[in-house]
Order: sequence, then structure tokens, then C-alpha cells
Amino acid sequence: MEFWQVYLGLSLLAAIFVLWPTLFVGKKQKKALLEHTHADSNEEVFQQHFEDLERTRTRGEIDAEEYDELKQDLERTLVEENNNSYLNSEQPIISTFKSRLPLLGLLFVLPISVLLIYRFVGAKDDWQIYELAIQKNSSVIEDERRELGGELVQSLQERLREKPLNTQNWYLLATTSIEMGDFEEGVRAFRELLKVEPNAPEVKAELAQALFLRAGNTITPEVRQQTQEALEMQPEMPTALGLAGIDAYQSGDYTVAIDYWQKAVAQLDPNSQSAKVLNAGISRAEMALAKTGDGQKETPKSQGLSLKVEVSVAKDLQLNPEDLVFVYARAWQGPKMPLAIQRVRVSDLPETITLDQTMAMTQGMDLSSFPQVEIVARVSSTGSAVSTSGDWQASHGPVLVASQKKTLKLEIKEQLQ
Repeated sequence: MEFWQVYLGLSLLAAIFVLWPTLFVGKKQKKALLEHTHADSNEEVFQQHFEDLERTRTRGEIDAEEYDELKQDLERTLVEENNNSYLNSEQPIISTFKSRLPLLGLLFVLPISVLLIYRFVGAKDDWQIYELAIQKNSSVIEDERRELGGELVQSLQERLREKPLNTQNWYLLATTSIEMGDFEEGVRAFRELLKVEPNAPEVKAELAQALFLRAGNTITPEVRQQTQEALEMQPEMPTALGLAGIDAYQSGDYTVAIDYWQKAVAQLDPNSQSAKVLNAGISRAEMALAKTGDGQKETPKSQGLSLKVEVSVAKDLQLNPEDLVFVYARAWQGPKMPLAIQRVRVSDLPETITLDQTMAMTQGMDLSSFPQVEIVARVSSTGSAVSTSGDWQASHGPVLVASQKKTLKLEIKEQLQ
């Protein structure tokens, strides 16, 4: 329901509440009110006359017969006066326009005052944000959802400048920004939310996930820290367990990754999309574990499409042997998310690396998703999969995945600006 419809409806009820007792009171009520007033006055006068009559009789100025006649006259007079009050009670309580002016003024002052008070202490802007969020979530047209999402983010940013302690709006801004692909704003919003609620494990886990997405689906030191802090506060949190499993998987600790992901799946609906993604990750970890010989001695499932890449560093290039090297394939024309990724250290090079479908970051986005890919080998001094100025890398593309049988050679010698 629109704000103004609610406001006008309540104002009308308030007007009726103020007017009804005065302008629309029934005749019986008015008669009773006036009768009560006149009756009290008449009774007081009667009592005075009766007392005078008693004193006159006491002094012997009248005899008993005259006393009785005079007393009866007083009683008849009282009855007649009360009857006259009935006849005169038909006059309305408010009978002139001037007497109505204060009341009519109140009818205007009351709704205006309420509107001004609500303007300063009410939540009309929050209500509009809520309606905009409902409208966005109910839309099935992608372009419309994105347009409404942009409006929602802008409205939330403006509102939070006025009310920076509203935790619900910070959370809505963070999740909407991430949904829109603005990971930077999502991270900022979660950080601000943590300032208001520093000990909320759910927020720490959500922040870790936003940092993970901003870093190109890579576990950075801050992602690891926020994840571990969230798990210390709430060990069974699915979001944090999922990130901890990814960290273990990327580090080659497949058994630990499986354990984390199985705990996370146990907290979720088995038919949910999150549970399906985690189960797919468990399967990949089991296959990787079998390849290392540490797991069950069984033949792993078919790896499908694969590419072999020989990675080396230029002879005249001096790099830190402990720096990470990310070797990955990504769509030649399409999203930049890795379709298959491996990481080694500079000290391991030169080395021949195989990229296959078991190394996908997410289900449904692997080497079979695009016919042409680009192969990248990049040295990261920060440990992040997201490229930064000063990184050294080599790349080759486009590569036809289905027909590429020879080993590709990449020599790292180009520095990013």
C-alpha cells in the first residue's frame, strides 16, 4: 500500500475521532449533560429556601399548617425548574461558527504536525527501499532487474549517508552490489557493517566471500583470516566452511577440503544449488586425491578435455623463488573467470602443467564451456589471482581446446603496467 494512502486514511480517522464527540453527539447525551448541570443548581437553591423555612418555623413565625403548604410550594417549584431544563436542553453544545474555529484549526494542525514529525523521525525512505527491493526480486526480466538493482544501490547509499548505523541497509547494499558484480562496493559495505557489529560471524563469512570474489575466486590472506575468525565463532557455518574447503583444495590438502565441504553440505538442503556445487567440489577433490595416490587406489573418472602447458621464466629475470605462479585457462571471448587453474611457485619452474576439467572453479564453467581459450601464466608477489601492476606474466591465445594436442610453451618475461 502506498504511503500517502495510509497517511490520508489515518488522518481521516483522526478527524472523525476529534469531531464526533462534539459535532455529532446525540440529543440524549446533550440533555443528560445539561440536565445534570441545572439539576445541581436547582437543588442547591431549594436547599437554601428549605433551610430558611425551617428557621422561620423554629422562631414560631409560622404554624405547622403554613409550614407544610410552603414546603409543598418549594417542592413543586423544584420540579417545574427541572422540567424547564429538559425543554431548554435542545440547544446544541456548539452553536456558533466562532466556537468551532479552534476545532477546525486542530483538524489542519494535527495531520500537518504528524507529517512533519514523521519527516524527521519516520522511516519513509526505508519503506521505499524495501518496496524497491521486493520489486527487483520479483522481476523475471534480466535488464529490468539490473536497472532496479542500480536504483536500489543508489537509494541505499544515499540513505546510509543519513543513517549510517542501519545494519539491514548495509547488508542489503552489500548483497545487492555483489549480485550486480560490484565486488568493491560489496566489500566496502560489509566492512562498514562489521564496524557496527564487529562480532557477527555471519558478516565475517560474507565479507570473506566478497573478498574471494573480488580477488578472482582466490584465497587471499585476508579471506583466510576472516574465514577462520568466522569458524571460530560458529564452526558449522556453511559459507565459511565452503571457503575453508576451497583454501584447502587450492593448497593441495584434498582430504581437509573434503571434510570442510561435507560439513557444509550437512547444514544445507540437499536439493539446493549450494549443496550441488559443494558435492561437485567433493567429487573433484576425491579425484585429485586418488591421482596423488593418497586416497583409495581406484581409477579416477575421465578428465575430459585437457591442455598441457610448459611454463618457464626468462633467464635474465630475477624473481622471488617463493612467489606464487598462477597458470590458468580462461575464455578467449567471454568471462575472465578461470576455467581451469593450477598454482606452483617460481622455484618449481620450469614445469609442465596439465589443465583439465577437474580443475574448474565452479560447476558448469570448465574447459568444455568455450571452444577457444587463452592460457596465462602469471607471477603474483601478493598471492592474489587478480592481476596487479608490477606482476610478470606470459599468455597465449586463442587456443582451440578440442584440437590442441601439443604442449604449449609460455615464457614469463612481460611485466604488467
